[in-house]
Amino acid sequence: MIAVNDGALLSNHVRRILKKNFHGKAYYAHLLDLFNEVELQTIYGQMIDATTTTLVGEKDLSKYTLFLKWRILQYKSSYYSFYLPVACALLLLGENPDDYVQMKDILVEMGIYYQIQNDYLDTFGDHNTVGKIGTDIEERKCSWLVAKALELASEEQKQILYENYGKKDQACVEKVKELYHTLNLQGVYEEYEKMTHEEFMKLIESHPSNVYKQC
Repeated sequence: MIAVNDGALLSNHVRRILKKNFHGKAYYAHLLDLFNEVELQTIYGQMIDATTTTLVGEKDLSKYTLFLKWRILQYKSSYYSFYLPVACALLLLGENPDDYVQMKDILVEMGIYYQIQNDYLDTFGDHNTVGKIGTDIEERKCSWLVAKALELASEEQKQILYENYGKKDQACVEKVKELYHTLNLQGVYEEYEKMTHEEFMKLIESHPSNVYKQC
C-alpha cells in the first residue's frame, strides 16, 4: 500500500512540475493532455502485462501470442519512452504532434523494437555486458521469445514449454533455453532486427519534413 501511495504521489508531482515550469505557456493545456494520455496508455500496458504473469494457479501459455506481446510493448513501453519526449519537443517548438502521424508510428515501432531486443538479451545476452541476469523464463513473462517459440513450435515442443516455462527451477529454465536454440530464435531475432532497421531507415529518409533533425 505504501508503494501504491508513492505512485500516486509521484504522478501528482508530474502535474506540479509541469505547472511550475510551463503555466502560462500557450501549449500548457496540450502538454497536460499529452502526459495524461501517455500515462493512461502506460497503465493499460502494465495491466495487460501483469495479468498474464501474476494470476495465481493459472498457466495458460496459449494466451501468449505475438499480438498480445505487441500490445504490451506498444502501450507499456513505446509511448512514454519514445513518443512522449519527441511530442514534448514538438509542443515546445509550437508544433502539433497530431500533425506528425508518421513520426508517431515510427517512434512507437522503435519502442517495440527496443523492448523485443530487451527480451532477446534477457535470455541470450551476456549478463556481464547487459548488466543483469535475465529472469523472464522463471517469472513466466509474456516475452517475445516465448510468443515466437509458441508460433514456431510443434505440438511436442509446445508441451516442453507448458511443462517448464514459469518455473523457478534451473533445470526447467535450461530446457526452455535449449528449445529456443532448437527453434533458432537467435537467427529469427537477427532477421527481425535487420528487417526492422531497414524499414526504419526507409521511413525516416522518405519523410518530407525535417522535424527529426530539429528534435
